[in-house]
Amino acid sequence: MIEIQRENDLFTISFLKSDIGEFLENLLKKLEIERLLAKNRMTDEQAWDLSEEIKENWWKDNQERILKMIGVNNESCH
Repeated sequence: MIEIQRENDLFTISFLKSDIGEFLENLLKKLEIERLLAKNRMTDEQAWDLSEEIKENWWKDNQERILKMIGVNNESCH
């Protein structure tokens, strides 16, 4: 069951999750990301700094596990 309503400039689409496939679910996720990005006030420099911070924190949190997986002793990396 898919129901579409239009009131002026607002479209409302209702459907059961079981009625949509992977393609449509991915499309809806992309639309939500695009909506959030349009409201973004972050500069390119702020975005870069945030990405670097995320990568640094990820490495701190996962370094020991990753090095163990590849057979490298953590102490030999310092």
